[in-house]
Amino acid sequence: MIPERIQALFEFIDFLDFNKKDLIEIYLPLCNKISLLAEERSQLKPDNNYKDKLRYDIVQAEISEKFTPITEKIYKPVVGKLLDLGIWSGDAEHSSFWNNNVRAISDFKRDFNPEDIPTVLSYKKKYLDFRTETNSNFLSLQMIFQDLDQVLKELFDFFKDTDENEFDYFEAKTIAVGSMEEAAKEIVANKGKNVKFSIPLDSISAGVNSKPGLQKLTTIKNIFNMGDNIHVGDITGNAGQIIIGKEIRIAESFNDRKHTADKITELIDLVRNEQGLSDEQKQSLVDDFTKVKSEVLSDKPDKSKIAGWLSNVSRMMDKLVHMHHITKAVQWVFDCLNFVAKQF
Repeated sequence: MIPERIQALFEFIDFLDFNKKDLIEIYLPLCNKISLLAEERSQLKPDNNYKDKLRYDIVQAEISEKFTPITEKIYKPVVGKLLDLGIWSGDAEHSSFWNNNVRAISDFKRDFNPEDIPTVLSYKKKYLDFRTETNSNFLSLQMIFQDLDQVLKELFDFFKDTDENEFDYFEAKTIAVGSMEEAAKEIVANKGKNVKFSIPLDSISAGVNSKPGLQKLTTIKNIFNMGDNIHVGDITGNAGQIIIGKEIRIAESFNDRKHTADKITELIDLVRNEQGLSDEQKQSLVDDFTKVKSEVLSDKPDKSKIAGWLSNVSRMMDKLVHMHHITKAVQWVFDCLNFVAKQF
């Protein structure tokens, strides 16, 4: 008999299979249209030319309109089903995908009955067919499918007769990087590709511990990427609210301040190109970061003003926990300016 926790995974696979036809026929073409619009938008320079600004507003409005069905008909139903079945607990780190299921999978592999095998193989085929035939993250499910692939691979790899990687066609490919800066460059270079990044623990802890005033993270398991989304997994030792700090640190060298400003410009572009943000959210973040950038480059930067604008950003980021490429870029700016806020 299939255990309850394993049956929950199979029920979710049934859910995906039931919706597969609509996903392929209706929503894949819609995702492709949105991607083309996003590519056009990325080529525009709305701050530099009025024609680009007019076209940018038209394209952005069309993206927002087309993205609504993706959120309402794909992202929310998929997430809701995962939560209902207890496969995922909704945590921003996504660690519950693994933690909620790995023990049951290990127990099942140890104690399965021979009559369970046809059922397992049937659901393995159903899931592999879904992932292969859709071959998409639907612009919103990058991390979810990556975590689901990892969990189901742990189960299904036990029930196979060859050494073939049956998940190879669609699973994220790992790129090893040596630092967060290198990871950021690779994210840009691999935009739109199904990749994830591994980074040495010492390069993370060295960067964290060298920042005065920052909360020490006692364990960081790994940092990985799915599509364009960075995900920091298994972060502990960081419970509770960290008081937002006012001790803003600004480099004395203009070149160093220019470097910070350039990074903020990149972040602003990232926010503008984020399909999952509303126009209001984008404008709020862009306004605050534009003010921070201008103040950083001024002759006598006002630290209290910068702290206030970053506090606004911190409050906004609480609502955007699933957008990890945005949150990590924001955290870089916070770290650079020694602004301590609660972890997103």
